Amino acid sequence: MANPVVQVTELLSRWREGDRGARESLLEAVYPALRAMAQKQLGSDAEHFTLRPTELAHEAFLKLSDQRVSWENRDHFYAVAATLVRRVVVDYLRKRSSHKRGGATPFVALDELTDAEHPILDDSVDWLLVDSALTELESSDAPLAQVVELKFFSGLKTDEIARVMGSSTATVGRQWRFAKAYLAKRLEAAAS
Repeated sequence: MANPVVQVTELLSRWREGDRGARESLLEAVYPALRAMAQKQLGSDAEHFTLRPTELAHEAFLKLSDQRVSWENRDHFYAVAATLVRRVVVDYLRKRSSHKRGGATPFVALDELTDAEHPILDDSVDWLLVDSALTELESSDAPLAQVVELKFFSGLKTDEIARVMGSSTATVGRQWRFAKAYLAKRLEAAAS
């Protein structure tokens, strides 16, 4: 059996070179993981969040197929996929909010948002504000921002995030607590 990471890299390369059959094979290879990530993030009853897991996974796949990445391992795939899921969600929300008039998104404390192992994307949170704060955090401390991105958008658990980051679970725990405090401060300032 072929290494799935090597297979994905090979399929992406073949698709870029014009092999139309490679796209379908690539979709079969990565779609289940993208769909699972999307399902974890959107939740089973996120009735007010109109982006569905299938749509999120499809859009993330389209963005994934445009990447010029040499996949190192499964964890590297999840890190890139988390970034792409974030971009899809933020693009979706920007587009949707441009069609809405009035009615601000209610403020939800970051502690409420992050109590669960896997925060769920829904309309109770201003995700555009979260994205803005996360982008600001990226410019000052990229590893902290990556921990948040993986926590919010990949569905990975703390030990899996530690493996992606090449650090210990204790370090990721400390980074997560610090990043959560930073983001909470930024979000509270924006809400007031």
